[in-house]
Amino acid sequence: MLAWVCRQRAGRHGGFTLIELVVVLAILGILISLAVPRYLGARKKSYKAEADNLLEEAKVMEWAYYQQYNSFDSTGSSIGLIPPGGMHWNNPSYGGNATSVQILMSGKTSPLGGTDSVWVNLQSDGSSSAGATF
Repeated sequence: MLAWVCRQRAGRHGGFTLIELVVVLAILGILISLAVPRYLGARKKSYKAEADNLLEEAKVMEWAYYQQYNSFDSTGSSIGLIPPGGMHWNNPSYGGNATSVQILMSGKTSPLGGTDSVWVNLQSDGSSSAGATF
Protein backbone atom coordinates (compact mmCIF):
# COMPACT_ATOMS: atom_id res chain seq x y z
CA MET A 1 0.00 0.00 0.00
CA LEU A 2 2.73 2.45 0.94
CA ALA A 3 4.67 1.68 -2.22
CA TRP A 4 1.58 2.53 -4.31
CA VAL A 5 1.22 5.98 -2.66
CA CYS A 6 4.91 6.69 -3.20
CA ARG A 7 4.61 5.77 -6.89
CA GLN A 8 1.56 8.00 -7.29
CA ARG A 9 3.37 11.00 -5.71
CA ALA A 10 6.51 10.41 -7.75
CA GLY A 11 4.50 10.87 -10.94
CA ARG A 12 3.36 14.39 -9.98
CA HIS A 13 5.45 17.50 -10.40
CA GLY A 14 5.53 19.67 -7.26
CA GLY A 15 4.78 23.36 -7.28
CA PHE A 16 2.01 25.92 -7.05
CA THR A 17 -0.62 26.65 -9.64
CA LEU A 18 -1.10 30.12 -11.02
CA ILE A 19 -4.46 30.40 -9.27
CA GLU A 20 -2.90 29.62 -5.89
CA LEU A 21 -0.26 32.30 -6.40
CA VAL A 22 -2.87 34.89 -7.42
CA VAL A 23 -4.97 34.11 -4.33
CA VAL A 24 -1.95 34.49 -2.04
CA LEU A 25 -0.99 37.80 -3.67
CA ALA A 26 -4.57 39.08 -3.35
CA ILE A 27 -4.62 38.20 0.35
CA LEU A 28 -1.27 39.95 0.88
CA GLY A 29 -2.54 43.02 -0.97
CA ILE A 30 -5.62 43.23 1.24
CA LEU A 31 -3.57 42.85 4.43
CA ILE A 32 -1.11 45.55 3.33
CA SER A 33 -3.92 47.94 2.36
CA LEU A 34 -5.35 47.54 5.87
CA ALA A 35 -2.04 47.87 7.70
CA VAL A 36 -0.41 50.87 5.99
CA PRO A 37 -3.02 53.54 6.95
CA ARG A 38 -2.94 52.39 10.56
CA TYR A 39 0.85 52.55 10.61
CA LEU A 40 0.90 56.06 9.12
CA GLY A 41 -1.77 57.22 11.58
CA ALA A 42 0.22 55.91 14.55
CA ARG A 43 3.35 57.56 13.18
CA LYS A 44 1.58 60.91 12.84
CA LYS A 45 0.28 60.65 16.43
CA SER A 46 3.81 60.06 17.68
CA TYR A 47 5.00 63.16 15.81
CA LYS A 48 2.22 65.18 17.45
CA ALA A 49 3.31 63.88 20.85
CA GLU A 50 6.86 65.01 20.02
CA ALA A 51 5.61 68.54 19.28
CA ASP A 52 3.33 68.59 22.35
CA ASN A 53 6.28 67.72 24.59
CA LEU A 54 8.41 70.52 23.16
CA LEU A 55 5.54 73.01 23.40
CA GLU A 56 4.96 72.03 27.02
CA GLU A 57 8.63 72.71 27.75
CA ALA A 58 8.43 76.08 25.98
CA LYS A 59 5.25 76.90 27.92
CA VAL A 60 6.93 76.18 31.27
CA MET A 61 9.94 78.31 30.29
CA GLU A 62 7.69 81.18 29.15
CA TRP A 63 5.80 81.10 32.46
CA ALA A 64 9.10 81.12 34.38
CA TYR A 65 10.24 84.09 32.28
CA TYR A 66 6.93 85.86 32.95
CA GLN A 67 7.24 85.26 36.70
CA GLN A 68 10.69 86.81 36.72
CA TYR A 69 10.21 89.78 34.35
CA ASN A 70 6.41 90.32 34.45
CA SER A 71 6.23 90.04 30.64
CA PHE A 72 6.47 87.31 28.04
CA ASP A 73 9.44 86.80 25.76
CA SER A 74 7.70 87.25 22.40
CA THR A 75 10.84 86.29 20.43
CA GLY A 76 11.70 83.11 22.32
CA SER A 77 15.37 84.04 22.44
CA SER A 78 15.62 84.68 26.18
CA ILE A 79 13.80 81.69 27.61
CA GLY A 80 16.65 79.27 26.86
CA LEU A 81 14.73 76.68 24.87
CA ILE A 82 17.00 74.57 22.67
CA PRO A 83 15.01 72.23 20.39
CA PRO A 84 16.53 68.77 19.98
CA GLY A 85 18.11 67.79 16.69
CA GLY A 86 16.34 65.48 14.29
CA MET A 87 12.86 66.81 14.98
CA HIS A 88 10.10 66.28 12.45
CA TRP A 89 8.94 69.84 13.12
CA ASN A 90 10.30 73.27 12.30
CA ASN A 91 11.69 75.19 15.25
CA PRO A 92 9.02 76.99 17.27
CA SER A 93 8.02 80.45 16.11
CA TYR A 94 6.94 83.04 18.65
CA GLY A 95 4.55 85.92 18.30
CA GLY A 96 2.73 88.30 20.58
CA ASN A 97 3.60 91.00 23.06
CA ALA A 98 4.37 91.44 26.76
CA THR A 99 0.90 90.29 27.89
CA SER A 100 0.27 87.38 25.51
CA VAL A 101 2.38 85.08 23.41
CA GLN A 102 1.73 82.35 20.84
CA ILE A 103 4.19 79.52 20.24
CA LEU A 104 3.65 77.73 16.92
CA MET A 105 5.31 74.70 15.36
CA SER A 106 4.65 73.54 11.79
CA GLY A 107 5.46 70.22 10.13
CA LYS A 108 8.76 69.76 8.34
CA THR A 109 9.13 66.17 7.09
CA SER A 110 6.81 63.54 5.64
CA PRO A 111 4.16 62.48 6.62
CA LEU A 112 3.79 65.92 8.17
CA GLY A 113 3.23 68.79 5.81
CA GLY A 114 3.38 72.57 6.06
CA THR A 115 -0.30 72.64 6.94
CA ASP A 116 0.19 70.42 9.99
CA SER A 117 0.78 72.59 13.02
CA VAL A 118 0.48 72.73 16.80
CA TRP A 119 0.36 75.83 18.94
CA VAL A 120 -0.12 77.15 22.44
CA ASN A 121 -1.34 80.62 23.49
CA LEU A 122 -0.40 82.09 26.86
CA GLN A 123 -2.13 85.10 28.48
CA SER A 124 -0.90 87.28 31.32
CA ASP A 125 -4.05 86.48 33.34
CA GLY A 126 -2.72 82.92 33.73
CA SER A 127 -4.85 81.28 31.07
CA SER A 128 -3.57 79.22 28.18
CA SER A 129 -5.04 77.41 25.22
CA ALA A 130 -3.61 74.96 22.75
CA GLY A 131 -4.59 73.45 19.45
CA ALA A 132 -3.48 71.46 16.47
CA THR A 133 -4.36 71.01 12.81
CA PHE A 134 -3.72 67.75 11.01
